[in-house]
This record gives sequence, structure tokens and C-alpha cells, in this order.
Amino acid sequence: MLLFFYSNMKILYHIKFKYHIKIYKFEKIITMKNYIYIILLAVFTYSCETTVPAVIDNPPAGYLSNAEGKFDVRDGNPANLDLWDKYIEAHNNQDLDIIREMNADSTEQFGGFRIIDAQGAIVDSPDAHIERLSGWFQAENPKWNTFFSYTMKVDGQVGEWVISGHTLTRNVGGNEILTYDIADVYIEDGKIGAFWIYQRESSRE
Repeated sequence: MLLFFYSNMKILYHIKFKYHIKIYKFEKIITMKNYIYIILLAVFTYSCETTVPAVIDNPPAGYLSNAEGKFDVRDGNPANLDLWDKYIEAHNNQDLDIIREMNADSTEQFGGFRIIDAQGAIVDSPDAHIERLSGWFQAENPKWNTFFSYTMKVDGQVGEWVISGHTLTRNVGGNEILTYDIADVYIEDGKIGAFWIYQRESSRE
């Protein structure tokens, strides 16, 4: 009798133990699901409330400051670089017809065509430019070699710019003279409308 009672109690204990394990596992599954639901809800709420910052296609890369104020400067059209390279090539080839064709008669931004050279002299028309180049080509046979170019657009201006550096080699009285120049070039409607030249003599080492 005692053996029978002991056996039944043992069976009941195992049943109860297995039942508690199943309940524990079931509660654990429910708890884990609740955690997942809470995380998903938090992510969804954050994504709905968070404002994604707008992407600027061409952010300011610098600025221009003058008497009229301070203006953002952005990357310009890469085609401007090709235009300036062809302009320099025409100078190296001493092709006055192509140079004249590439010069603008006038621009909306500055009015008439204009060049200010490294000595501060002003060339105020495309024809005057061609006349000056013709004499210079014969006298000194100048040659340009570009080593950098960057194109930019100033907010509020009609055209765009190319900033370009080159070496300039000239033959002066039988001596070769080398200078380093920076050209500040204004381009409008695919034409060269104006440029400024800044120059430094080659260092003597």
C-alpha cells in the first residue's frame, strides 16, 4: 500500500513539474514577443517623427566677398574647363581666328569684353585683344602650360568662372623667361567674357 502511494505521488510530481516547465516556456515566449513588438513600435514611431535632412545637390564650396556683400560659390559646369583648355590651345597654336571667335563681344555681367593683364593694363574689346596678341606672338613666341583648373559659379551672377594656373614661357632678347600665372576667367553663354591675370616670376634656385 505504501509502495503504491509512493508511486502515485512520484507520477503526480513529474506531471506537475512538466506542467510548470511548459507554463514557464509559454510565458517566456510571450515575454519575448512583447519585447519585439515594443522595439518595432519604437522604431516605427521614431521613423515617423524624425525629419530626414534635405540633400543639397551642389552645396557651397566657398564664397566671394565684395562691395555688394558675401555670396556663396558652388562648383561650376565642367564644360567650362574644356572651353578654357581650347582657348589656351588656340593661344599656343597662335590661331587668332579661333581666339576671336571664342571671345564674347559683351556680357550681361560686365558689359564689354575686358582683360586686365599682370601689369594692370586693360584690353577693352575683342579686336584690341587680337591686335595685341598678333604683335606679342611675333615678338616673344609665348607658350602656355596649364597645371590646374577649377570651375565655379557665384550665386546671383549670370555666368560662371574658371580659375586656372599655368606656366608662361617667353623669348625675350634671346633669353627664355618663365613665369607662373593665375587666370581668373569669366564665361557667359559659352564665350570668354573677361579675365584677370596674376603673375609671379620663376624662383631662382
